[in-house]
Amino acid sequence: MNAPVVRAADGRTLPVTDRLVVGRDETCALSFPTEARLSRRALAVVPTGGGAVLTCLSRTHGLVVDADGALSRLPPASDEGPAGGYVLTRGRATVTGPSWGASAFVVTVTAAAPTGPAVLTMDPTGTATREPVRLRTHTKEFVTALMLCRHRLLDATDLAPPPEVPQLTRAVLEATNSWHLVHALDTDEATRKRLTGRIHEHLKALRVKLVRGGLAERGARLTPSVMVDLLLASGAITRSHLRLLDDEAWLRAQEAQWWDA
Repeated sequence: MNAPVVRAADGRTLPVTDRLVVGRDETCALSFPTEARLSRRALAVVPTGGGAVLTCLSRTHGLVVDADGALSRLPPASDEGPAGGYVLTRGRATVTGPSWGASAFVVTVTAAAPTGPAVLTMDPTGTATREPVRLRTHTKEFVTALMLCRHRLLDATDLAPPPEVPQLTRAVLEATNSWHLVHALDTDEATRKRLTGRIHEHLKALRVKLVRGGLAERGARLTPSVMVDLLLASGAITRSHLRLLDDEAWLRAQEAQWWDA
């Protein structure tokens, strides 16, 4: 499947093969250094099969999305991270600043899928057109998702990839105070295979939920980086969830579950 494409008004064009950040900073994949009103990192475009997820990274301004003539708004990000987002499954969407008039910042995202209805909206409350992506905080699936997304929750502009399964397994066990299992992870091959296998299973279940929620087409390749963006844009994981890592009751319950994993 072809990758979606981002095109600036001045003709610069980039395929979206991984998380692509647009902003004023010259280190962005697509930079608009002369637009002083634009945040250093303002827009994230993440591929989902032939489509893309659009989220606003700026805390100082929102963005306007024109999807085949239907105007919508991407609100500024909060301390909790991006406030919702849009999934472009077909057609094209043009992103501009909020009533900036003449501006160099005009970006068009074109999905590689056939033409048709363009945008699935995800509002900040987590309402979705299909099945909402909901994760129960007491599950091992949830803590796997939380640790997968933690770096982006701490810094929405962090472009580092999420941890791979061995590192993610360790992060989950350390976060839940499962120190006996951390030791076994390092010393016992059978335990290591069992625990990393559990993490693989939880990641697979998360991919299924993202597809059922309409955030990706069936058969789309959902890399861990794409999963992070989708989980955050849909509101399934938010920065407020980081508080659970200091909640003694939640930690004890999670520790008990992982010791029985």
